[in-house]
Amino acid sequence: MNKIRMIQTTGLMLCMTLGIAVHGIAGDGMAGMPGAFLHAGVGARALGMGKACTAWIDDATAIYWNPAGYAQQDQFQLYFMHSQLFMDTKFDYFAAIAPTQQFGNIGFGLVALSSDEFEQRNVLNEAVGSFRMTDMAFLLSWSKPIRYGVSLGVNYKLVTQKILNTSGIGHGFDVGVRHRLFNRVDAGISITNLLAPKVKLVQLAQKYPMQIRAGVAVPLLNNQLLLSVDAGQIIGWGKMTINFGAEYRPVNRLALRTGFADGLFTFGFGFSLRDYGVDYSSSSVDELGMNHRFAVRYTFGGFGVNAVATPDVFSPTGEINLSHLQLQAKSRSPIVRWEFDILDVKGKVIRHFASEGTIPEELVWDGRDNRGVLVEDGRFNYRFVVMTTDSKMMTAEGGLVTIDTSGPDGSLGFSDIQ
Repeated sequence: MNKIRMIQTTGLMLCMTLGIAVHGIAGDGMAGMPGAFLHAGVGARALGMGKACTAWIDDATAIYWNPAGYAQQDQFQLYFMHSQLFMDTKFDYFAAIAPTQQFGNIGFGLVALSSDEFEQRNVLNEAVGSFRMTDMAFLLSWSKPIRYGVSLGVNYKLVTQKILNTSGIGHGFDVGVRHRLFNRVDAGISITNLLAPKVKLVQLAQKYPMQIRAGVAVPLLNNQLLLSVDAGQIIGWGKMTINFGAEYRPVNRLALRTGFADGLFTFGFGFSLRDYGVDYSSSSVDELGMNHRFAVRYTFGGFGVNAVATPDVFSPTGEINLSHLQLQAKSRSPIVRWEFDILDVKGKVIRHFASEGTIPEELVWDGRDNRGVLVEDGRFNYRFVVMTTDSKMMTAEGGLVTIDTSGPDGSLGFSDIQ
């Protein structure tokens, strides 16, 4: 009985101690709430935009926010976020998503809140060492487009809690829906803990509350600006919350973000380079200062389009006077039309290829424009667009080939040969 009382006393003290830290990540009115760590929010992009993301979220953090959100994701993605909180408390999120051709997309997520080096005392208030507390949730997710622009997502959730040598486990489900309205506005709704986990430590079982979130998002300024708003309610805990978010992309690979959530302003930024991305967000936590979150993501493989030129340097008037363009396309549905443009450095279309149906394995470019005139020396880019039977469009852009006619015979395109 003394051991039970010691655990209960320690657990109570721990909840009071962690109340401040949980407040910092979950907002007003949540300290002491069962499963509060599952309402803290993940993803530096979403948190930088004030958690107003139910409608637009489409990366690996969608497993957490709205599992329907990543239904249209065509590539594999790995995602990790870390936040160092207060009193040796850490909050981490890891996720991976994978597209499939017939069964929709599948994903895995891990949410973890851990606190180290808490002082342990017995019923006589004597120090007897230290201990750590851990809350974790494992999410197995499925997401798929249904029809008419509607996507559906479902999570199976396994949650665990451990204090001292006592642990508990529970099971639950989440569900989400996402829909594009008027071919412009995204709308989404998610229900967290639709089937609520129950975790029992010692004698008392705690049931995690249900949360309902709904939101809309609108892209503006040729998709450079994204505005979003969310409304949410944790059933039985606090009032309905309204969150706002904005993201502006002054250039293609840089994003600036701000938002308003839980009565506090948030801000952040993100930078991407090829398959990698880095995101940061921060928010004020009243008297506790700033809460910083860092995230990295890696995207690879899956469905998509790409083009490679061989050789990537040639001369129409030299010995190597042609470049072979390999077109690569992998889609979920049959391809109905494709377009391939070669562009100069100013973005002007120099050569245009297009056809219905099957994409050829390669195109051959002789350095001439659509009128048959040889182009000037320089670097050329490409834009590759593929349309499928389900009205989906896949696009890719990037560097393609260089034309160099310097010298009597032009360049052979083998710059590493001495």
